[in-house]
Amino acid sequence: MQSGETSMELKALYQHGWSISALAREFGLNRRTVKRELESDSSRHYSPRAKPTQLTEAQLAHVERRLAVCPAIRGTDLHAELKRNYGYTGSYPAFARHLVTLRPLLVKEPEIRFETGLGVQTQADWADLGLWPLGEQMVELHAMVAVLGCSRRPAVRMAIDQTRHTTFERVVRCLDDLGGATKEILTDRASAFVIGTRHDRSAILAPEWVEVCGLLDVIPRTCRAYRAKTKGKVERVVREVKESFLAWLTGQILSRHPSIEDYDRLALRWVDEIVLPRKHRTTKRVIREAWLEEQPLLRPIPARILTSLATGMKPALSTKVIDLRQREAGEVVEIRSLSDYEVAQ
Repeated sequence: MQSGETSMELKALYQHGWSISALAREFGLNRRTVKRELESDSSRHYSPRAKPTQLTEAQLAHVERRLAVCPAIRGTDLHAELKRNYGYTGSYPAFARHLVTLRPLLVKEPEIRFETGLGVQTQADWADLGLWPLGEQMVELHAMVAVLGCSRRPAVRMAIDQTRHTTFERVVRCLDDLGGATKEILTDRASAFVIGTRHDRSAILAPEWVEVCGLLDVIPRTCRAYRAKTKGKVERVVREVKESFLAWLTGQILSRHPSIEDYDRLALRWVDEIVLPRKHRTTKRVIREAWLEEQPLLRPIPARILTSLATGMKPALSTKVIDLRQREAGEVVEIRSLSDYEVAQ
């Protein structure tokens, strides 16, 4: 059965002397199909097709309600909610065809990722989450986000400020959630980590940050100047926290006066229930399985460091010899009295 326009063309060319065989070759049709079209008084149409994956009224109402609250919610999360709570049986591609009529597809910014080996690198960055209830007030909530560069296992810890002490404490908590520290940690050039820039645009690390990394036996690294996408893996997770975690959080029941610890527990639950069972698009591996393979290569965070950072006390430095990598990071600084220079003159 052909469209009305094709049927009209077939009849017009047939009246001008085209043979059935010539019409069949021209339009890529079977001769019997061409003959049936020429013999019919009007063009024939396909009967309506069944749509087994069509959304029911309840499912459509849920999708519209979620999009009204969280316009940037991920399609995969919506699909999972429909399957879990509304018995939707269609596949995600089938659901995506319906979703595109309700919300325009977002244009994705291209990213370049550099792959690292097991236990080599962790990337960390802050995410601003907007106003959320905390205690009896509404406060600006922030999330320290860290992700293992190889397995892509993320960790999320909440905070109400981004001071240097809070930043270090939240980073170490994230490393503990990940199962331990990797050989190096990559951050941006925020003031908590960097206090200046040299003439060659290399970063001057904050002494406190170098000290924390020395305690953890981790090499601190910063992304290239004006190239925040150098840490594209954590940037991707930050976007996922804003699009997926916050949307998931709006569907959870919070306590009347939630605390930071409440949000931390929900973040751990989101990672365990939503993120870890998922197959990563780049690595093509289930994140939980990849993390279990990487976990034995991570160094556990000493309890004394977690306690010291939580109480605000300065942990004692290790007496081990500082290697060349830490010297290059700026951990050792020789301080001389001004009188030494006066004597030399």
